[in-house]
Amino acid sequence: MGGRRRAGSWGAVVVLSLLFAVPASAVAAPRPGTTVRRAVHSLAPDRRLVKESFVRVYSPLPPSFGDHPARCDWISYLRFRSADGPRNPSKADAVFVIIPGFLGGASNFDQVARNTIRDAAARGRHVEFWALDRRSNCLEDNRGVAAAAKAHDPELAYGYYWGGQEVGGRRFPGWVSPQAAAWENNLGLAQTLRDWYTVLRTGIPNRRVRARKVICGGHSMGGPITAAFASWDFDGNPRTKRDAGYRQCAAFVGLDTVLRVQGLPPSADPSSILGQLEANSGPYVNVPPLVPETEQLPPIFGVGSYFHPRGTDVLRNLPHSQNIDLAQRFLFSHDAVQFATGMPSIRDFTVTDQVSLAGVFDDNSSPLFFTRSSLGFLTGGPLYDKNFPQPNPTLALPKDPATPLYSWQSYRQVGKHGAPIPLNEEGEPYTSRESEVTSIRQFSRTQFDAPANFIEQYFPTRLLRDLSQAGNGDRSGDLSHIKYPHGPERRPALIVRAGDSRDNSAPDQGPPRRGPAPNSKPLSRSITIPGYNHLDVLTAARRQNDGRPEPSSLALARFAIAVTGHDRSHVHR
Repeated sequence: MGGRRRAGSWGAVVVLSLLFAVPASAVAAPRPGTTVRRAVHSLAPDRRLVKESFVRVYSPLPPSFGDHPARCDWISYLRFRSADGPRNPSKADAVFVIIPGFLGGASNFDQVARNTIRDAAARGRHVEFWALDRRSNCLEDNRGVAAAAKAHDPELAYGYYWGGQEVGGRRFPGWVSPQAAAWENNLGLAQTLRDWYTVLRTGIPNRRVRARKVICGGHSMGGPITAAFASWDFDGNPRTKRDAGYRQCAAFVGLDTVLRVQGLPPSADPSSILGQLEANSGPYVNVPPLVPETEQLPPIFGVGSYFHPRGTDVLRNLPHSQNIDLAQRFLFSHDAVQFATGMPSIRDFTVTDQVSLAGVFDDNSSPLFFTRSSLGFLTGGPLYDKNFPQPNPTLALPKDPATPLYSWQSYRQVGKHGAPIPLNEEGEPYTSRESEVTSIRQFSRTQFDAPANFIEQYFPTRLLRDLSQAGNGDRSGDLSHIKYPHGPERRPALIVRAGDSRDNSAPDQGPPRRGPAPNSKPLSRSITIPGYNHLDVLTAARRQNDGRPEPSSLALARFAIAVTGHDRSHVHR
């Protein structure tokens, strides 16, 4: 490219202070494609091996979107790369560009990104991992969480979001109302895919380089979004195929998902939360307990869990509100009577800050399969089964409020040296050592560590509806851009499945199991990892209890090396 920098190239990095230090009225809008990058000073233990940066690309929304915050004219992602790798991503050996699933933020991918990069580096390859943060994350206000993390004090966040206290001279303006977020009614599949395309074209401008090195993919709902991307005609002219989605990628990956266009999976959840989502008439997901207010809590819990793992103030000082109290009853009720009465309340127990976070996400606690990660296990007092909203003998709750302290065993401590694991009401262990795979400490960190956090608080319902309609064959309006339905089959593909994706009933022991390949390309393959839950394919620790390397990231690294080292004659077709 020479020494001259062009707008839209990786070199077009603008200093944030020059953009935002003066009133907006006095500053001309940046040029589309302007890229702003800043280092993330992560607390990750491998931060000297893996560099992380927060990247923003200016891409103004069309006028048809109506009034929206200026910050929503930017697309964001987290870029992870080897510390000794090339600064220019076009010179990396491979670049994963991955989109999160339902309610997922870019920090979902922190652990799998770091582990994949290190696995590839151990094999002499420089691999990058870009974790996309959907545009709707621009509505989040992370000021209180950032202040709490800096001070190691979750109380600052409680005070900011619920107590009317200032942070940096500002008070929290409140959760964004559906009326103020009306522009999200246009934030569907088409804009999501255009944003992805923009990230690729600005980050790696040469399409031939993208077609040799970029591996596109997603987790959970990100799989169908990836399939739509592969099938998309970006210029609306099917006779010109350089812009076809599948021609931007060397390969595809799906993490506990499928690579076909479809909506939400059918749900047997009697709480009908999944069933209510597509029917939600508002611009963003707002179905209790999945509302922006409650989704603000995990990063605050993460601050307490990371900096004060044996502290007890996170739950003790948790503010009261209708949404928070309902979410607490949903998560921690033994049966319908306890849910209805709120007696005993989880607030009647003394639990550590780690328990407060793990209770939301752990596979032996959460009733929602799509939020589960295998973080360890509850300890310190008697337990009983969680029978609400449906009986599940693998879910455990604290039973006795008089217990002095319930605390958390890390995944490395569960069943160590043959230590007994508590039994459920059927006389079976709630868990096994082999099925605990994610570090509660690193999981806590990823809740708050980066500017793009773990949860998407204002997930656009238009995206849910578009995926469902596209999966049912609708090709009207924006969906008419699905011109290449066999796009996902035009490139090698890897599927990594969680053995316990929907429940904890599958065997937990043994190496990954090979499954049928997702398409006929020679390098395509699929594996299922025993004991993993839905989030574990992203969050699992580098060191596993069975002595094996972490299999999700290892499969990704090996796939990248195979794809980029293989005969690439197909990529121009």
